[in-house]
Amino acid sequence: MPPEYISKRQITPKFDVFSLGVIILQIMAGKESYPKCADIPPEEFIEPVYEFWVDRMQGTISKHTSHEVRTCIEIALSCVEFNRVKRPTINEIIQRLNKIDIVECSSIAIENITNDFSEKNIVGRGGYGVIYKGVMENGEEIAVKKLHPVVWIDDEQFKNELNILMRVKHKNIVRLVGYCYHTAQIVVDYKGKPVSASVVERAICLEYMQGGSLADQLSAEPCTLDWDKCYKIIKDICEGLHYLHNVDAPIYHLDLKPANILLDKDMVAKLGDFGLSRLFDAMQTYITESRDMKGTGGYMPPEYINRQQISPKFDIFSLGVIIIQIMAGKDGYFNCADTPPKEFIICENWRMRLQATMSSHLSEEVRTCIEIALKCVEDDRTRRPTIAQIVNELSNIGIAKRSPITQWANKLTALKTFLTSSIGCSS
Repeated sequence: MPPEYISKRQITPKFDVFSLGVIILQIMAGKESYPKCADIPPEEFIEPVYEFWVDRMQGTISKHTSHEVRTCIEIALSCVEFNRVKRPTINEIIQRLNKIDIVECSSIAIENITNDFSEKNIVGRGGYGVIYKGVMENGEEIAVKKLHPVVWIDDEQFKNELNILMRVKHKNIVRLVGYCYHTAQIVVDYKGKPVSASVVERAICLEYMQGGSLADQLSAEPCTLDWDKCYKIIKDICEGLHYLHNVDAPIYHLDLKPANILLDKDMVAKLGDFGLSRLFDAMQTYITESRDMKGTGGYMPPEYINRQQISPKFDIFSLGVIIIQIMAGKDGYFNCADTPPKEFIICENWRMRLQATMSSHLSEEVRTCIEIALKCVEDDRTRRPTIAQIVNELSNIGIAKRSPITQWANKLTALKTFLTSSIGCSS
């Protein structure tokens, strides 16, 4: 129990943080560790505990494991601060633990894992750089996003994406593995004379997504994947966006499009490319000062194009366009803009495609997804749903059919039908 509860009966979230600190200390340094650490400076406590773990691992402790040990002790000591204001929040603790797994790589290491940036390893290209497939020493496959090494591409986009990826951890967000930031001096020929120039090497290392991007699955026709996979991808995108919009400091992606939705080997969809994303203090509407629009045509909402307004509904609009493209093909959004909603739903060809196997539950999933998408692309952003409302609506599909009461009612109806037919046959 923390001191403020013992002396003043105060209860706050920092009560649990204090208890967590004591538990971590007991794991790291034994049952009696908390009373011991209270009487000595933190540095004097950390060193013997660290040495204990080094000895326990017989001197084989790696730099990474060493960082884990030190970080856990430091977190524990901050959690048991007498003044509760000085204790971290649980979100701050989680963010710090998440960063332990992120490795700062040297330029040499990046060259090694990509076979010296071999052309054979290229898996993608973009306006700001090239994406290579790499293999770590432990055999893990990663994607190395290398920005073009020229000084006229400033660091803002690189640092912004890195900052956001360090903050997030979710099953539907591409995982950050490491990064490289290195400035080198090279000699280049300029008008026949050797000139020294600065080259900035920047790379972001991400988990490798074997399934490519959602863009690879789209064409003029509805998505070629079966409906179950399409529906799961839609739900994955929504779950990832829900996480971004509801973290302590909300994150607006601002560049959602099929090319930035990546698929792993099990076709789990994950949001990627946070170069244009923005981190805000609260879920509000903001107006950008720059008239230079950044984003991808077709996925930007009208209020941003016309008035440079940024809000969570920016991402909702992009989400709607993506769902329509999954459901009705690449040009689906442009087709639905001139078609009344009811006609657009009736004209969709999923009914024909699934005619042989389409249950009422699948029919409800298809219809609900189209209805959600059409609401997402409303010109008036106030009429678009929030991501929380979308996730809730998707989770409620068929819930009545799955409830125990409904199941028993269906069984009784089936039994009644059977008995009635049996009596009819016997007579």
